[in-house]
Amino acid sequence: MKKEMISMDAKLMFLWMTWIFQLHNRNYLET
Repeated sequence: MKKEMISMDAKLMFLWMTWIFQLHNRNYLET
């Protein structure tokens, strides 16, 4: 169970990082 939870956290972190990265890129392009 712990391994599964860790993998879920890793997936969430990955999505979170990519989402923030895209947001930053968008802001960078706009200005």
